[in-house]
Amino acid sequence: MPVWCCRCSLAGHFRNYSDTETEGEIFNSLVQYFGDNLGRKVKAMPLVEETSLLEDSSVTFPVVIIGNGPSGICLSYMLSGYRPYLSSEAIHPNTILNSKLEEARHLSIVDQDLEYLSEGLEGRSSNPVAVLFDTLLHPDADFGYDYPSVLHWKLEQHHYIPHVVLGKGPPGGAWHNMEGSMLTISFGSWMELPGLKFKDWVSSKRR
Repeated sequence: MPVWCCRCSLAGHFRNYSDTETEGEIFNSLVQYFGDNLGRKVKAMPLVEETSLLEDSSVTFPVVIIGNGPSGICLSYMLSGYRPYLSSEAIHPNTILNSKLEEARHLSIVDQDLEYLSEGLEGRSSNPVAVLFDTLLHPDADFGYDYPSVLHWKLEQHHYIPHVVLGKGPPGGAWHNMEGSMLTISFGSWMELPGLKFKDWVSSKRR
């Protein structure tokens, strides 16, 4: 049974923040908005108490995700059947990468040769696949640009994989334990969850 351990890497990326709203509350709002907008498209896996799982020892899942922070939420999203494709109108500013993406536009990104796509890319991570998805979600973000994502997420029910996400608290993970005076120094748009534009969430909160 595959088990993934998902933890959000935020060490060393904080600054003081004067707003009284904690990061846990902000992330809760993001998750709520995420669920409200996607709940109409796919049946969400219910949140269950630990005692409920212990009472029924016959419950089995082919995949268990340890940690319900941003990484665990994103992995659950993909296991629920959502697949990333190149948007029909997308043109990536990296001409070499854009040319590679055009070669198999009809295929989901995860069904393509990720080593080939990530070749030559540079970023903050030593993982070439992570660098690839960073540049697909936020093209040239490290250079200060705010280009839209070139990815489009499609729900493909036949790719759904039953799974359970385990966490000590509500969705959001460690974000609920952060003090209200702390905030990451990353741009707000970098907090986006798959299929959810940060600007749309900001508009809904009139921020």
